[in-house]
Amino acid sequence: MTAQAKIDTAPSVADEADAVVRTVWYAADDNRREAFALRYRGYVNAGLIEASPFGIYTDAYDDLPTTVIAGLFRRGACIATLRLSFYKPGAAEPVLPCEKVYPEVGAIKSDAQGLVVELSRLAIDPDITNTRYRARLYAAAIRAGVSACLAMDAKHLLVATQTKWRTFYEHVLDFKVAGPAQFYPPGDVPVVLLARELDDALKRRIAKNMFFKLDPAELEDLRVRLPGLVRLGETQA
Repeated sequence: MTAQAKIDTAPSVADEADAVVRTVWYAADDNRREAFALRYRGYVNAGLIEASPFGIYTDAYDDLPTTVIAGLFRRGACIATLRLSFYKPGAAEPVLPCEKVYPEVGAIKSDAQGLVVELSRLAIDPDITNTRYRARLYAAAIRAGVSACLAMDAKHLLVATQTKWRTFYEHVLDFKVAGPAQFYPPGDVPVVLLARELDDALKRRIAKNMFFKLDPAELEDLRVRLPGLVRLGETQA
């Protein structure tokens, strides 16, 4: 089992009082129950899945060595989570969950000039009901995902998201629709596929956004930690 990558240091007593949010990254063979339990609670609350005595929600893509999971923690509890699935050009097996739903992904993979990353399975603690704070958590999860993509020198970003969040990606990060809304499992909620290049234009956009802007030390820390979690040369046994 690999050591989980804590991008921020463990919270101190003062951090707990201030409700600081930190991000923990999990490799495929880490214990990710807290993230999967949060995902389960969010999906049950949204009516996407039925309640289960197991109390977690996961799928086969979570177990691929090319997958990492982000868990955002506050006061010791996981309050948001996001999955990143990496595709390295030339990989033989399907590693992007969206490619079974959106035929458009085939052309994106064929034309890829580097790593393709899909961001999916975003969930937020359903007990957090403050609309503004939920929106900030959503943005924080996406910020974590984009930060990881920058650290891994990814070239292409894909997002499978509910149509209600489409404008967020379009206005903040200039994503474009790559595939029309489909019923992306689980549930029967329309999910649209968005895409964009991780190019200099996006880097400039991030640098100008006070919320998304990265500290150079933060990015360097990710560059050191993440390659050991994303095993691009491996396939599932």
